Amino acid sequence: MNTGKSVLAQMQSLIPRFHFEKLAKEYNADKNVRTFSTWNLLQVMLLTHCTAKKSLRDICSTFTSVSHKYYHLGIGGISRNNLSNALAKRNADLFEKLFYMLAEKVSREIGFRKDKRFRFKNPLVVIDSTTISLCLSLCKWASFRSTKGGIKAHTMYNVKMQMPEVLILTEAKKHDHTAITSMTFREGTIYVFDKAYLCLKTLQNINKNGAFFVLQTKSNTQYRIIRKNKPVVKTIHLDCIISFTGAKSGNYPDALRLVRYKNPEDGRVFDYITNNLDLSASTIAAIYKARWDIELFFKWIKQNLKVKSFYGRSENAVRIQLWTAAIAFLLISYIRFLYKTIMSATEVIRILSANIFSDRKIIDLLGKPPCRKKRFMRQFDVQLDFGF
Repeated sequence: MNTGKSVLAQMQSLIPRFHFEKLAKEYNADKNVRTFSTWNLLQVMLLTHCTAKKSLRDICSTFTSVSHKYYHLGIGGISRNNLSNALAKRNADLFEKLFYMLAEKVSREIGFRKDKRFRFKNPLVVIDSTTISLCLSLCKWASFRSTKGGIKAHTMYNVKMQMPEVLILTEAKKHDHTAITSMTFREGTIYVFDKAYLCLKTLQNINKNGAFFVLQTKSNTQYRIIRKNKPVVKTIHLDCIISFTGAKSGNYPDALRLVRYKNPEDGRVFDYITNNLDLSASTIAAIYKARWDIELFFKWIKQNLKVKSFYGRSENAVRIQLWTAAIAFLLISYIRFLYKTIMSATEVIRILSANIFSDRKIIDLLGKPPCRKKRFMRQFDVQLDFGF
């Protein structure tokens, strides 16, 4: 029942409270805490991501204006001191575990989702990273360049479900390939990444796990052609079986496939390599084109959630803000799935932010799901049934 619950409380209720308290007990997050619990911190961070509050003072002023709703919100009180201390001292690993727990729940309930762009049933996952800039003079722990700081988010993004599966936060100066070594690869899944991740050991690891990869080659990639296939589509200039040559070719001794694709719009030519020998060459090119979905995901996160400016300077505070941003994105995706809305994620977060303290049900705010129109019999059909 959502009677008396605000929209913010309804969003947070989608997270299992029992499992959250279990995590809080595991990390001793609420030890010696009297008023502002970790559950309250999560609630405040969800509000900041939905409404884009500018500062701690702005957050506290917002909650002070609705102090008569503290009971329904489950908050005893909030101050800048409590909030800043919570961001600095509560363990960010708790929110990391919460993200993975919620991602598993959402992916399990959404299940298989068909993508109209592809006919194959294999899961399609894109791997990439994005850098979030930080002020080096304020966050000295986030060294990146001589005058710039930053933190990097390495992401596994499920294209068919349109949600992240894996998120790893590292220093911005670390290479993209350092994070992929700690990722696991599932059998039958197609993984897509750009040329920065080209490493023969990684490709062999994916191949041994029974998964597939599609990536763009580098200009200095050495290989020899074993057999050529006849291209069927005009945009495919070359479709052949190759094997790597060079000093490190022993790291991937198996044969693989090279597809040369020409973009009909600008005439640019791209070379893709894959270990999938069954899909058509045009499908391989379309799979790599789907890599753009993760760029749109990064763009949406930076434009709609609070990840470009931070409320704390410590590494723990920054990590909490980034993990709660990822949790907020999962909740938005989950709400769209639960209420079968045709609205985009941007429209949903705008509606929720405008009614964040309202006690209206989310399903009423988003509108009831469209129902199929019943087919009524024509008048003469009824008359024929009665024999008139």
